[in-house]
Amino acid sequence: MKGFIVAGTNSGCGKTTVTMGLMALLKRKGLSVSPFKTGPDFIDPMFHETVLGMPSYNLDSYLLAEDSVRHLFQKHTQNKDVAVVEGVMGLFDGLGPEGLGSTAQLAEMLDLPVILVVNCKALYQSVAAIISGFKTFSSKIKIGGVILNHVAAGEHYSFLKKYIQEKTGVPCIGHLPFNKQLAVESRHLGLLQAEEVENLRQKVDSLVDVFEKTVDVELLLNLAGSGNSVSEPQTFSQSLPDLSKLHLGVAYDKAFRFYYRDNLELLEECGASLYYFSPLQDSALPEEINALYLGGGYPEVFAQKLSENKTMREDIRSRAESGLSIFAECGGLMYLTESIITSQGEFPMTGVFNCKTRMTERLQRFGYAEVMLNGVTTRCHEFHHSVLESPEKPNYQFQYQLSKPFKERRWECGLSRKNILAGYAHLHFYSDVEFFNQIINLWKRAII
Repeated sequence: MKGFIVAGTNSGCGKTTVTMGLMALLKRKGLSVSPFKTGPDFIDPMFHETVLGMPSYNLDSYLLAEDSVRHLFQKHTQNKDVAVVEGVMGLFDGLGPEGLGSTAQLAEMLDLPVILVVNCKALYQSVAAIISGFKTFSSKIKIGGVILNHVAAGEHYSFLKKYIQEKTGVPCIGHLPFNKQLAVESRHLGLLQAEEVENLRQKVDSLVDVFEKTVDVELLLNLAGSGNSVSEPQTFSQSLPDLSKLHLGVAYDKAFRFYYRDNLELLEECGASLYYFSPLQDSALPEEINALYLGGGYPEVFAQKLSENKTMREDIRSRAESGLSIFAECGGLMYLTESIITSQGEFPMTGVFNCKTRMTERLQRFGYAEVMLNGVTTRCHEFHHSVLESPEKPNYQFQYQLSKPFKERRWECGLSRKNILAGYAHLHFYSDVEFFNQIINLWKRAII
C-alpha cells in the first residue's frame, strides 16, 4: 500500500479540489483508494465519499492519541492500493507552538510524504521561494512533490516546473489550470455539502479529464510512501462494552450529517444496531429504537422544513419525556431547543430543552477544546454560529465543563435533563475510552 498527504500552503489554495481530482484520477486508473481527512472537518469527507463511493475517515492528531491515529490508518487501508489524505489549513497550521492537530503533525505520525498544493495566482519566480521555505521549515516533514494551482498550460507551467526543480529540488507532479466551472461554492462554516453542489459528478469528471493531461500519475505513485501503522491502540486494548441490546436511532439527512464515521462503526463493532432516519422527511422515529443519537449539521439552513415536520418534533419530545436516552452534538442540540431563530424568522423545534437557539453572524466558538463530564476529561472540537438563550427557569443543568488549551478560557455547556445530554462539542469516540463509556452509560440507561 502506498500513501501521501495532500497539503496546502494555506486555506483556500485549492487542496480540496486537487484532492478530489487525484482520488478520482487514481480510481479511473483502476487503483483502489483509501480516503482520509486531516482534522475534525465533516464536509470534505463527504466529497471524498461522493468521488469514490466509499467512506472517508478523519485522522485527527489532537483529538486522538498517536497509536489510535496509526491504528485507524492501518484499519482503513487494508487491501487498498493507495491512501490519499487531505490536509487541513496550511501544512504547519495547528494549535499552539507545536502545531497540534496540524497536517505536518499527522504526516510525521504516519511517516507519509507531503504533496504540496501551491496557488500561483499573481506569482512567478516567488513560487520557488515559497516551496523552498516549506521544504526546509522542518526536517521531520518530507515534501515529496508539488502540484501548482491556477497555472496556465504551456510556457507558464513549463517555466515554473523547470525553475522550481532547479531552485528547490522538489519535483513538480502536475498543475491545475484556472477554471471557474470546477469551483465549489461555500457557506459560513465551509463548503456546501456534497449533495448540495449542482452537477458535482460532472465537475469531478471534468477535473479528472484535466488531470489526465496535467498530472504525472507514475511520478506521484513513485513519490508515495508506505506509512506507519499499529494493530491496536493501547487505550482500547481493554474489552469494549457489549452493546448488542442497543438499538440506536441515528438522525441522518441534509440537516444532520456531521458524524465521525469511526464513531458509528465502533458502535456497530460493539454490537449496537443503528437505525438511520430523517428528521426532515420521516413522520416519526423508528419503532425499533431504544436510544437516540442526534449528530451535528446545518439545522439552521433547513429550519423551516424541520419545523414543518411537526409529527417528528412531537414524537421526539414525547419519547424524551418518557425517558428515551438521547445524546446530541451541536446541530442535534439546536434541534432539541424550543426554536431556532434566524434572519428569516423563528422556527419551532422539539422543545426538549426550554431554551432557544439564536443564529449569529459572528462565529461563537471555533477550534479545539477539552471537555469534562463527571470527572472524566477528553478532547473535542467546537464550531458554531449560534448561542443559546436561556429562560429564567431552565429545565436543564449544565454537565460539560470546557476549557481552551493554552488559554485561560472556561465555559459550561452540555445541557442535561432526564436521560438526555446535548452539547455543542463534537466528540471522537476513539479519543478516550473512559469518556466513550460515559456516553454508552447514558444510552444504556434505557436498556438495563
